[in-house]
Amino acid sequence: MPTARASAVAVIDLGDFAHSGIPQLAARFASRKLGGQSLINRMSRRLSECAQVERIYIVGAGIPASILTSGLSGVDCIDLPSSHVCERLCEAADSSQAEWVVYVPANRPFIDPTLIDQMLAKALRTQNCDYVGYQVGDGTPQAMDQLGLTGETCHADTLRRLRRNIDRLSDQQSGSLAAWLMTAPGAYHLKFIPLPEKLNRSDLRFAVEAEADWDDAEILCETIPQADSQWQELAQLVLSNPRLRKSMARRNT
Repeated sequence: MPTARASAVAVIDLGDFAHSGIPQLAARFASRKLGGQSLINRMSRRLSECAQVERIYIVGAGIPASILTSGLSGVDCIDLPSSHVCERLCEAADSSQAEWVVYVPANRPFIDPTLIDQMLAKALRTQNCDYVGYQVGDGTPQAMDQLGLTGETCHADTLRRLRRNIDRLSDQQSGSLAAWLMTAPGAYHLKFIPLPEKLNRSDLRFAVEAEADWDDAEILCETIPQADSQWQELAQLVLSNPRLRKSMARRNT
């Protein structure tokens, strides 16, 4: 029997542990616990709340056994040899036969299902589009990476086109799909949608890239213990705390 075609899957990328010399954020944070659950479990459960997402994948290269055996449930795991993130996303697309892939780096404990669903809804109703993502601040991909509340969605066929030119892509092993598409060989149709106004600022930071980010994540989880908190609650908490807001703004620069 042929496999049922999923319209969209979400893919949490742990990175390339097999590539020596590349710092692995996931190695430092993926198994740590926030609110009693590991970061990677927290993210997969949040993504499972997305109405538009059919399946969730966790991918990586040379993933440590400690992560693979950490009690992951309701997700599919793909562990490849040393590889580019584009190849790992393609593997999930090929396995699921999905039309759209939502790419989420594994350092986003507060990934928001509503924002993901709104992005996917735009992708699914847009004709001849390769990519849909949010835009914040000055429009640089780094700003969205630092905010860390959503992901990016790319058409599966577009990822396959990128894979055919893998040797011409940037050596960078993490970061924005939009940045790769803008510099990759060929022409791609990218759509950007504005973030809610309350998030369109430079003093919010929810991605975990350093120990100070992890400390903030623990504070946020202690203050808002519900694992299903929405971005509005998180943003309001930071904006009402001058010390936290200034600290996030400083690290964003």
